[in-house]
Amino acid sequence: MTKFFLTILLLSASVFFIASCTKPDIQFGQELINISNTQIVMVDTFSPKLSTVYIDSFVTSGKGTGLTGGYTDPVFGAISSQSYLELNPPPYNKDYTGTGSSIYDNTIYDSLSLILKLDKGSYYGDTTKQIQINVHRLSELMTPPNNGSVFYNVNTTAVFPTPLGSASFLIYPARTDTVAIRLSDALGTELYNKLKNSNDVDMQNSTNFLLYFNGLRVSSPALSNLAIGYKDSVIMRLHYRKFGMYVTNEHVDFTIGNVAHQYSNIAIDRTGTPLAGINSVNREILSEQTNNISYMQAITGTMVKITFPSLFDAHGLPNFVKLMSAQLIIRPMQSSYRTYPLPPQLRLSVTTTAANAIGNDIVFTGATASTQYGNLVIDYITGINTAYTYDLTAYFKSLLLSNTSYFPGSHNGLLLSPPSNSFETKFNRAIFGNNVNTLGKLELQIYYGAVQ
Repeated sequence: MTKFFLTILLLSASVFFIASCTKPDIQFGQELINISNTQIVMVDTFSPKLSTVYIDSFVTSGKGTGLTGGYTDPVFGAISSQSYLELNPPPYNKDYTGTGSSIYDNTIYDSLSLILKLDKGSYYGDTTKQIQINVHRLSELMTPPNNGSVFYNVNTTAVFPTPLGSASFLIYPARTDTVAIRLSDALGTELYNKLKNSNDVDMQNSTNFLLYFNGLRVSSPALSNLAIGYKDSVIMRLHYRKFGMYVTNEHVDFTIGNVAHQYSNIAIDRTGTPLAGINSVNREILSEQTNNISYMQAITGTMVKITFPSLFDAHGLPNFVKLMSAQLIIRPMQSSYRTYPLPPQLRLSVTTTAANAIGNDIVFTGATASTQYGNLVIDYITGINTAYTYDLTAYFKSLLLSNTSYFPGSHNGLLLSPPSNSFETKFNRAIFGNNVNTLGKLELQIYYGAVQ
């Protein structure tokens, strides 16, 4: 019996030994290579190049969010924002006599206020300090530049110098959802009298009202401590009291007009910062020129660009057969996001132009194609493992199969920026190290099939 078990044990060991000496099959695309000297090799010696690029302007109208306020960032500079909007009059009312609107009989004016519903995801800066919000009346119609239909971050519309109202608030991000600014009683009384007179043409339709009342600017003083966003559901509310058997408090609302025209102006003063030299003339700064760091805050005009000048050297890798996988790991600088939160999502987009125009987003080509947003992981303890990661396999394969190469002056690369809408409405920023920066190292991991 003992000899029987010994025999079985020896046979099992022999099978295990033979199996362990046989390397597994490796499938390269649709080709199955079934030989004993195949292997998958990982290299991380390729050196992506990192730079900060300048954004001239971008569309801020029709984004569903208006911005006001600002703050001073020690790295990015002094940031300020203000927004512009149009209003519609209340529904036109006219009684059967033609002499006035009966809903305002036996009433008196009370007050006028502007109500802003906050976008809780759009705030940046010091929430322990108050933000002052000023409201001005526009002195001209909002007219898109160059006979176009959109407004940009660099546009402004003229206002009357005296504010209609001003108020200061403490914003509690988890609780504050609405703020109201008391406006001029002189304007309130004027609007009330127009509403009482049903023959007043200014109140009869939106077109007439816009010619009479061009709109509003919502802004904050220079050197504010906080920037906030508010939704495009703005209301200018006129309160009045109605007398009858009882005195009742009533109101009527002027609602936001053409939401496609609501836009924000964003200004940045980079004096004394690492990015002081970036502008429309000097459009790109290599990370080697800024202490091996690149900077991204799209709303203030900067993106990060990544290029791969040594990519085509992959064909010269030892025993190279086929690219299997390419993973890009982008690490924010440690401690750079303790006070200033990182963007929760960042997309990579193809660019091929000197102006660094944003092209198609990099997608993950799995069972279902989908845009990649970096799968951000935050290491709250040490920060070492905080990273955005991207699968660039399909992108690199397409380049390696093409005849394109990175010749001197080539502008091929990838731009790192927030997805659309966050791009134009969120202040989140990020600081990244290049491939030699140990506090935020950029890394490209290439896996390839090799035959020896």
